[in-house]
Amino acid sequence: MDVTKTNFKSACRILTDVIKHSSFVAIDGEFTGLHNYVNPNAFDTPTDRYHKLRQGSMDFLLVQFGVCVFKYDGKNSRYVAHPFNFYVFPRPTLRDAPDQRFLCQSSSIDFLASHGFDFNKVFREGIPYLTPSDKERMLELVRERHNMHEQGLPAPPEASPAFVSPAAKKPMEIPEKEKDFVNGVIKLVEDFINDSGKQTLSLEPCNGFRRKLTYQAVRSKFTSGLHLDTQTGENKNERFIMIRKAGEEDQKKLEQQRLKSDLDEVDEAAGFARVIQILSESGKLIIGHNMLLDIMHTLHQFSCPLPESLNEFKALATCVFPKLIDTKVMASNQPFKNMIPSTALNDLWKHLDGNQFNKPQFEVAQNYTDYNKSEQFHDAGYDAFITGQCFATMANYLGTFMTPPQKRVSPSSQLLEPFLNKLCMFRVQDIPYMNLTGKDLQPSRAHVFHVTFPQEWKGSDLYQLFGDFGPVYIGWIDSTTAFVSLSNQDRADSVLKGIEPSPLYQVISYKQYREQFPDDPQPELEIPAPYHETATVAPPDIKSPPDTGYDAGSSKGSRGVKRHHDSGDSTDADREVAELMHGKKHKPMDPNAKPFVSRITPPPAEQDNKDNKEITPKKIDGASPNESTKKHPDKLFEEPTTW
Repeated sequence: MDVTKTNFKSACRILTDVIKHSSFVAIDGEFTGLHNYVNPNAFDTPTDRYHKLRQGSMDFLLVQFGVCVFKYDGKNSRYVAHPFNFYVFPRPTLRDAPDQRFLCQSSSIDFLASHGFDFNKVFREGIPYLTPSDKERMLELVRERHNMHEQGLPAPPEASPAFVSPAAKKPMEIPEKEKDFVNGVIKLVEDFINDSGKQTLSLEPCNGFRRKLTYQAVRSKFTSGLHLDTQTGENKNERFIMIRKAGEEDQKKLEQQRLKSDLDEVDEAAGFARVIQILSESGKLIIGHNMLLDIMHTLHQFSCPLPESLNEFKALATCVFPKLIDTKVMASNQPFKNMIPSTALNDLWKHLDGNQFNKPQFEVAQNYTDYNKSEQFHDAGYDAFITGQCFATMANYLGTFMTPPQKRVSPSSQLLEPFLNKLCMFRVQDIPYMNLTGKDLQPSRAHVFHVTFPQEWKGSDLYQLFGDFGPVYIGWIDSTTAFVSLSNQDRADSVLKGIEPSPLYQVISYKQYREQFPDDPQPELEIPAPYHETATVAPPDIKSPPDTGYDAGSSKGSRGVKRHHDSGDSTDADREVAELMHGKKHKPMDPNAKPFVSRITPPPAEQDNKDNKEITPKKIDGASPNESTKKHPDKLFEEPTTW
């Protein structure tokens, strides 16, 4: 279902209704660009990656937001999908609404255009939006203007509710050149009053200064019996004054109607932020693919500006979306990483259609775009649709490790706990995800070195410099600096001793590099509870989350510091959680194996790789990089012994 400003209100009502009884919701976004002068690196920490995206990506615009609501039909053993495709554009529908500036990246625009993206629909029919703080500011301004209007005072565009200057209380002096205009208005009003058959008078459109003169002159000359109201004509740039005959009680009613109308206009201008509020208050599991950028843009555009601190961002993200799962994290880690050759969304979707996976049946509900009939990759609604399919298929595969095996795993199952609230750290070598509700991984990088070199150097020069230490991976920072990691980590201690010092280049350890630019400290993260209508007691000394304007009071269960996902939070279709998780024994798993490792292995030193492209590793010392998995076939979660 394509949703624009024309059918937005009805789509919101439908979304609110279908999400109540849903199993989970998948989302996806399309943007006007990805990175602005700040490039993510293969050895970013979570703090690095967050700061880079915050500084270099938030000036782009999310212009299409896909939402696909999945409800499990137990009777027919299938999922019924309700896909929505929202076109979003920050049109300033009110005169005091923010007039946003944003960036476009030519490669991203070309990419969207090549996939049939409808830019006309975005710019002509896109849904406007305000953040909760902007909306509250607009509402306050409307109320203040009405108060000043009732007092007969002029209201400037940014009137302060706490102060009215003495000059504003004095009558405005009429300039000589405007006296004929004012006298003409008074004559029109006198004729209107004397005409008993006429109840309204529309004055000619004029500028703001003349409207102020009109209000002052008419209210001074005719102290009662008339109600004045400024309205906008068919041409939005034209504003005129409507005069009605009305007694004191009628004037009060008209003023209340006008206030309600203006407040409703602000609510309508808030637009797409309502969708994020619906998703947040539902408390449903939100699924995405490589969704860190999606979450950051969503919060930044429709909630509040992103905080500087990574920990504050984590608190904000889990306040708005308490339950997130990234399908790229699932596919890139155990038990899927050795089964799935590519985690790109379209490749993943096609691979999960294979015989080794028990893909559920999916049907699109009536009156929605039937994405089953044709592939529409990079349409946000379609991408959300297949993201949800990938999640449900991989979740079902986890059920094969149960005793007895389960054909379907509920989205509320504890089997999915290892993947909960972990967002993919795309192309980072040894940190596969950012953990929103706990400590981030801190791998040893003793085998990683920071190198500074002349701008003329290429990858071959770096390979030659490190040639005595075996295959290496180069993570380019810019044209004169890069990280170099050794495939043979055992030789890391000999690098600084073996490379001769030179004025042409500098080689330092990763630890030395980090000491020059220390990360923000990342203590154990405690997640504050979001706002509720009824007070929720938070642990002491926890900093309150940023004001998102979202009320999570209607969702089931507590979203406090520690979350439990039990069968009480699920719908009737998901009651098998209790059957799955109580009284059942799991197949034995290796307790010494880590549940998550990066599926990316660094390439051998055979070619320049300034684009950080993934290269298929070759055998090292006669052994396959994954040969260790063959030595212990009984281990379900075997880890590679080499990069």
